[in-house]
Amino acid sequence: MPTKTHIPRLAWDAARAIVDASADPARAVSFADWLDTHAGRPYGQLVIECRDRLAAAYGFESTAVEAGIWRVRLDDLLHDRPDLVEPLAELIRATADTTRPGAA
Repeated sequence: MPTKTHIPRLAWDAARAIVDASADPARAVSFADWLDTHAGRPYGQLVIECRDRLAAAYGFESTAVEAGIWRVRLDDLLHDRPDLVEPLAELIRATADTTRPGAA
């Protein structure tokens, strides 16, 4: 039986992944490129702007605010574009697999 992806959870997971990736310019650009390709130009640019804001800010509050902004943005996107649910879920799974401690 196929499982149904829970969109709010995927939006949170993807938001956290984007914010985490913002600490590494190459990973941030990778997310920006993926979003540009799949969701459209504004989303990729928003990843770069997020990276720039986080580079200029400090503390948990900044990352929490950015994650919250991305959660809402991605939740809206996934409801408007259900065709992106599974590709984004796969990207987040792949990202988690490579960033988990002990991952090859």
